[in-house]
Amino acid sequence: MKRVIPLVFVACAVAITSVASHDKTEEDGGPFAGEEIQLMRHAEAVYIFSVKTNSPETPNQKDLRRLGPEARQALVDTLCNLDNWNWVTGGSEDCEPHDVGLLFQNSKDRFILRFCSVCDPRIGCGVDGTFRKSTGGWIKQQPWEDWKKRFAQLEARK
Repeated sequence: MKRVIPLVFVACAVAITSVASHDKTEEDGGPFAGEEIQLMRHAEAVYIFSVKTNSPETPNQKDLRRLGPEARQALVDTLCNLDNWNWVTGGSEDCEPHDVGLLFQNSKDRFILRFCSVCDPRIGCGVDGTFRKSTGGWIKQQPWEDWKKRFAQLEARK
């Protein structure tokens, strides 16, 4: 019986050490890589904007609305939750029109996301992103629509 206790202690110590040393920058959140996740979580500012047809790649400053802490945290929780994403290749036709856009910004980086206004009931809402390269994916309709209904009513109506 005396040998079991040290083995259990060693096993717990190894498990705790491996969890504690996990590097968050290597984490994936949906279709996004570690740098994108880190920018979403630690951006100096997060803005929402309406995406208009033929709008420029970078939104105009006058079209941006800064998100408050509650909206921002709910957004990051929604976007960084792997369960909120569908893992499909391809999907619907090109997304037109987009309705809501997001800008995560710090002093040296910008990450822009644009969301399709019409979701595919099977695979979700298309998301196009621009960070250092183009990225994108399919967020499930329910979590995205829930967030948008609560925090993005102004932008979704335009």
